[in-house]
Amino acid sequence: MQNGSLAKRLAVGLLTGIVSVALLAGCGGSKDKGAQNDPPKIEVPAREPVSTTPTMTFKFGETEAKVYELTGVDLSKYIRTGKIVTCGDAIFFHTDSANEADKHQHLRRVTVKHETISDLTDMGQSGDIAELATNGKLVIWQSSREVTKKDKLMIYDGKDIKEGGKWWSRLIGDPDSDNFYYMYGDDLTVAKLDNGELKDANVVLKDMQALPGYENAGLGPVCVSKDEIYIRRVTRKDEKDTHVLVAFDKNTGKELRQYDGLSELPRGWAVTENYVIHSGSKGEFRVFDRRNGKILGDVKIEMRPFALWTVKGNDVIVYDDRAKKLYRIDF
Repeated sequence: MQNGSLAKRLAVGLLTGIVSVALLAGCGGSKDKGAQNDPPKIEVPAREPVSTTPTMTFKFGETEAKVYELTGVDLSKYIRTGKIVTCGDAIFFHTDSANEADKHQHLRRVTVKHETISDLTDMGQSGDIAELATNGKLVIWQSSREVTKKDKLMIYDGKDIKEGGKWWSRLIGDPDSDNFYYMYGDDLTVAKLDNGELKDANVVLKDMQALPGYENAGLGPVCVSKDEIYIRRVTRKDEKDTHVLVAFDKNTGKELRQYDGLSELPRGWAVTENYVIHSGSKGEFRVFDRRNGKILGDVKIEMRPFALWTVKGNDVIVYDDRAKKLYRIDF
């Protein structure tokens, strides 16, 4: 009787073990199968060798970023900007009106080669410190803060500066076309720059504040990259702002993914080949995997990063508004 009971218990135990193994295999219990579901490794583009010693380094996740101060021109008396852009071998920025001879704000540029800047050049008067755009071929800005002129486009083609038509809100250039994107009311709109005029305006996303989660949100385009346009969304609840960058298909307006930004004194966004980067005024950087919005790391360094702009690949120009200096960070 006891032998029969023992045999029965052994048979039940063996059957339970077989079922457990089968369940584990079906639910991804195998370690090898789980590894296959991990996102592929980020393939970063190759960089030219840099001989300059970094000003500092920091890590986000397992990746090391290198910070280089751009030296050669003392910008401390000039630079005061909410936006920087690069075009060709030059960096463009607004200036402090107090230090200009005519006491008006101007746009200036410096030439950059490796980690050296030179040839500080006056481009003439400019408007709001956030009004500056490029599509990689042209640089455009608001002509002046004077009421009668502030809506004019100033256009630099690499050789000459010309006055164009009406300035249309905060523009973002498409590096693959002559199109510029902007918010017209609550509509994300695109227009073509033709002979100094923005023409043939078309709505890409109509009445964005009617979208779920966008009610009463502050909206503004940040950049166009490949087939995507990135829109900054700021919402307020219980006296607290939430900053999110949202990627949309630039042609269809379909939302693709979101990046949840920093909450303490947030500043600029940059979109690079592999990353999305958000900065905070206390020296914080949050780095995301561009493909899926996953946070790769938060870091805090000795800097006040007020404005960011992607140069190429994963290299970003940063304006430190406390030190009044420009840096390049190779993420």
